[in-house]
Amino acid sequence: MSDDDANVYAEGVRCGGALVSVKVDEADATRVEAALDGKSGVDAATRGGVYREEGWTRFDPEASVTGLDSSAQSLHGA
Repeated sequence: MSDDDANVYAEGVRCGGALVSVKVDEADATRVEAALDGKSGVDAATRGGVYREEGWTRFDPEASVTGLDSSAQSLHGA
């Protein structure tokens, strides 16, 4: 995972989202991908773009969720 993606995911978790990361043996990869396929997920590039439109630059554990406008809040369910 890139540093940029990690910052976006960390921001999402800070704002109340959840992150699921799975590390499996290659032999289990197809089965795990099938289990997760079609589940609601987040595209880090898209979400990061919305954050950046609101002035966000990177994860800040001290930042306030209320500083996000309604378009960014809707991504978090806030």
